[in-house]
Amino acid sequence: MNENKNVLKYEYEALNVGDADAILIRHYINDEPFIVLIDAGNAGDAAIIKKHLKDYYNSYYIDLAICTHPDSDHKDGFFDLLQDKDITIETFWLTDPAKHLDINDLKRYSNEENATKAVRKIWQKSTDANLNLIDLALKKCKNVMSVIDGVQHPILPISIVGPSEKYYREVVKTMVADYGIKTYEDSSKEAYDDAFKIDENDIKSVIDSEEDSSPYNASSLIILYEPGDGKRLLFAGDANTTSLQMMLNKYKWLRNVDFLKVPHHGSRRNLNTSIIDALSPEKCYISAVGNKKHPSGRLVYWLAKYGNVYSTHICNSYMHCQSGTMPNRNGTVNLMPLKRNQNNKL
Repeated sequence: MNENKNVLKYEYEALNVGDADAILIRHYINDEPFIVLIDAGNAGDAAIIKKHLKDYYNSYYIDLAICTHPDSDHKDGFFDLLQDKDITIETFWLTDPAKHLDINDLKRYSNEENATKAVRKIWQKSTDANLNLIDLALKKCKNVMSVIDGVQHPILPISIVGPSEKYYREVVKTMVADYGIKTYEDSSKEAYDDAFKIDENDIKSVIDSEEDSSPYNASSLIILYEPGDGKRLLFAGDANTTSLQMMLNKYKWLRNVDFLKVPHHGSRRNLNTSIIDALSPEKCYISAVGNKKHPSGRLVYWLAKYGNVYSTHICNSYMHCQSGTMPNRNGTVNLMPLKRNQNNKL
């Protein structure tokens, strides 16, 4: 990878869209900016993304959009973006279940056309079954690519490190079979709470007690961004502990990351203490509404053993970080962490 001073200009930010994800990266190559959007929040959040693009990037051109998985709080905003005449998305990445059909699937649905239509229903808009994200992306984007573990962008230092194809094949069958059945975790109406007894054995027991059962979250793409200065930034979507552990088993060098976008709004079910200890992230971003489950106070405590933890629910409109070579940006304010690193590491 070319590690000249131009490559080292980059910034990344998480927009405040509540219990949803909308993440932007602006990466420079030879002083040319490339804009990446990871997830687009719920229906209606496209307006927040569009305004941010205009206010801070002065551009409506998105070089790469990635939808990590087909939950409404990650995919539905893309429907509005793709139908907005001002917005251009050149390349779109997601995982197309039709690319992972086996012979038994084809037999079950009689032919490939029927099978493709049946399995792609998971990408329908939650409020309009006539709109399908794959179909819309194929009409509006120059390039549409189904991605899975091992895929690397040809220009940008972005790669997919999970889920494995084998694991995706397992969970997509459940997604299709259970389509329309609610499998995700309810948000709590109780406020964020970190007033608990500091007993690390108890905290560890709670965090490690169970795993997120949603097949949609299990299918979530895990994205690695390595801008060129030796840093590793991991955007975990809503991945579960099985997928993250598979990632660590395969990519044994992927330890001690500089940044982690915490999966599933900081739910205690999507990370465990051994994964956190292995990643030991120096900085964490959580995209959450700020209640008792999102984020989990106990999970935040364990993450803060390694670095500062930030959450969108206590920021104004976005959380922002940039490389040292980027000029300061008007309107960007210093953020207070939800919880500071317990060891004053940062």
